[in-house]
Amino acid sequence: ARDWAARADALVIGQRWSRLETHRARGVAALAEGDPSAAVRELGAVWEHTEAEGIYEPGVFPVAPDLVEAALAAGDVKLAERVTHRLAELAEAQEHPWGLASAERCRALVCLATDTGDATSCDDLRSAAAEYERLGLAYDAARTLLSVGRHERRRRKRRLAREALDRSAALFDELGCRGWAEIARSEVARVSGRRPRGAHELTGAEERAAQLAASGMSNKEIAASLFVTPHTVE
Repeated sequence: ARDWAARADALVIGQRWSRLETHRARGVAALAEGDPSAAVRELGAVWEHTEAEGIYEPGVFPVAPDLVEAALAAGDVKLAERVTHRLAELAEAQEHPWGLASAERCRALVCLATDTGDATSCDDLRSAAAEYERLGLAYDAARTLLSVGRHERRRRKRRLAREALDRSAALFDELGCRGWAEIARSEVARVSGRRPRGAHELTGAEERAAQLAASGMSNKEIAASLFVTPHTVE
């Protein structure tokens, strides 16, 4: 994704609109890679431009949910709250289907990240995922269910976590999103009751942590990107 974004940038000199899409591509790639700070930088550039230029249609550059997710993983709760509030404001004023589902998703993510959320917040995420599917937006639904699975796992709701993650992986498979499907399955492997593996075989999550450590990230940064504690990373 970074390679194609660089090629696109070389071709769209002076075309700000097209360059915003390359920022978005790099931001999503960084989020998938477990680098929330880079994701905030790239996605934030798109969000700030749309606000500054008065582009108030939420679906033109739909970065808000990814930006909220990245900001929370990077520890910037205030940014996540600001983006969520503005998205909800725009979506409600326009009765924007994608925007309304995304605002519900973002509010639930903020609640869960700030310990003000509970099972109801996970239910809100499921509701947003169901609405995305109703609208035919399978990718957004799969990303939302991935969040459901992660948070249900943290709440030790193993069955609920597996159900959400399995559905997420299946949707990603249908779309051909191999990278995201692998991420969803690595989360399944972290749910207790995982399938047996060889004595020297790493789980998907363990391998991901090792890769991030090798890239130079600190244990704290890895923990934030993988939604675990620093102790687990150690």
